[in-house]
Amino acid sequence: MAKKLAVTIAGAVSLGSYEAGVLWEVLDAIRQHNEDQKTPPEDKIIIDVITGASAGGMTAVILAQKLLYGGEEFKAAYDNPLYNTWVKRISLTGLQATGINESALQSVFSSNLIATISVESVMARYDNNPPPQADPHPAVDGNLSIGLALTNLNGLAYTYPVTPGGQFTYIDYGDQMTRRIIANNCDNAIFWEQLRQAAVACGAFPIAFRTQDIVRSKQTDPDDYISPNLAWNGDPATFTYSDGGILQNQPLGMAKNLVDPIDEHVQEQRFYLFVSPHAKDPTPTVFPSSKADYFQMAKRLIGVAAGQAGFQDWITARGVNERVRRLDERADELKNVMLQGGITVDSLQSVAAQLLPLFFPHNEHFPPGATQPETLPEAQARIAKQYQTEMDDLVNLPGGQNAFRDSILTFESAAGLGARDLMTIYGITAKESELAGAGLQSFLGFFDQKYRDHDYDVGRDHAQKILTDPVLSTAGQLGPLRFTPGALRPIDHSLDGQQLHNLTPDDTKEFKRGMRRRVNEMLKESYPAMVIVDPLADLVVDMIITHVTKP
Repeated sequence: MAKKLAVTIAGAVSLGSYEAGVLWEVLDAIRQHNEDQKTPPEDKIIIDVITGASAGGMTAVILAQKLLYGGEEFKAAYDNPLYNTWVKRISLTGLQATGINESALQSVFSSNLIATISVESVMARYDNNPPPQADPHPAVDGNLSIGLALTNLNGLAYTYPVTPGGQFTYIDYGDQMTRRIIANNCDNAIFWEQLRQAAVACGAFPIAFRTQDIVRSKQTDPDDYISPNLAWNGDPATFTYSDGGILQNQPLGMAKNLVDPIDEHVQEQRFYLFVSPHAKDPTPTVFPSSKADYFQMAKRLIGVAAGQAGFQDWITARGVNERVRRLDERADELKNVMLQGGITVDSLQSVAAQLLPLFFPHNEHFPPGATQPETLPEAQARIAKQYQTEMDDLVNLPGGQNAFRDSILTFESAAGLGARDLMTIYGITAKESELAGAGLQSFLGFFDQKYRDHDYDVGRDHAQKILTDPVLSTAGQLGPLRFTPGALRPIDHSLDGQQLHNLTPDDTKEFKRGMRRRVNEMLKESYPAMVIVDPLADLVVDMIITHVTKP
């Protein structure tokens, strides 16, 4: 059985260019590896899950479709769907060219450009009916699961009973769209239009881009709205969405949830790739109270919120991994004690039989992170598969296998692990000090293509170093990869850690010109009966920009 890889792409704004460089290199490595005649079937690598937030969600949709239907488009490092979208196609000039039908009060930048790019990237395939013949990439086998993190501005109501009576309702603003893509059945405009809309909503950075309305239904989205506690009023329902990275910028947990039905918790060759341009320097940011005026405080709070939304799943996965390792160690110790006669099978089975009903009331429970309940027989069967080696060692001990299985299930449930598995996670990340587009809350890359080219090549460079690291060739890892990295363009390290106050006068002038125009549009739209003096508004805008962009 081939090795399976789940890919999680973090929110990035203009640093989608960095992620594009990473992903192209990963795809090129898998292509070379899988097409090499010396690679046996069990060593091939198949991407079967992709999740993303914000810009990463937009990339996830483009990537999924092109992998399934347009694999040949990824042959060239500097002419492929991700490079063309995140480096060549998008720009500050395009984002500031707001359209006639775009309300100035709904977004600072043009959302029309984002929508246009999404149509060009995803829907152009369906300009003709039937679409062109599918040309899958060697990194896929015909099926993919995709998940996008969304922020639901309407919120979803969940109701829980409270003791001694009544109920408690809370509103959850975290949402998602997940789909299982069967290549032969899903190559049509209706299917991909839903994902395109979700991709645009997923990347609707607050204030910068306008929100997106999407119709959702428990009938068409059964895996996203499965909780029995969900108080759903009306079906279908229209929700208003904003950037998924607001609440979950690194949807690694979503990838794990999509993996579980595929692997059934027994896939030994399962790996995760985490792509993010938001690794932090260990030195805390210096922000004295004397600096905390309105503008700097607002700027800092945006950074705090974005930072807090990131890495939650990464940290959780690391903690869960450590607990799963300890459970595995205890399982091996229990097996040895049983074989040595240090504990009787009958006493072990008796204790487990009394404890399991506490964790499985009504013969089922809802494991942490699961999207549906698990019955006791299902959990017992899962444990038997997960610990098949230990079960085989106990085959000659009468009653030993069942006693071992139920005891480990009791340990697992008591530890709150549920159906958690050990996750082998590879991270390809970058620090802000290494990137040209990280400034201005990662919008700086939009100012000039040279910044996006810089970050794309940094992504390629980081990916090459990870993919050729000897660690990947050790036992139980993704490699060794039969992969020869391609040549990199020279990276101009004078652009590392670029900041807004270091921009060229022409770039700064272009930014201010666009912002002045947009603010004047906002004023005139808000107060149509008033005479707005443009030079005065321009002066205020210049003062604010100058103040906010101070080092």
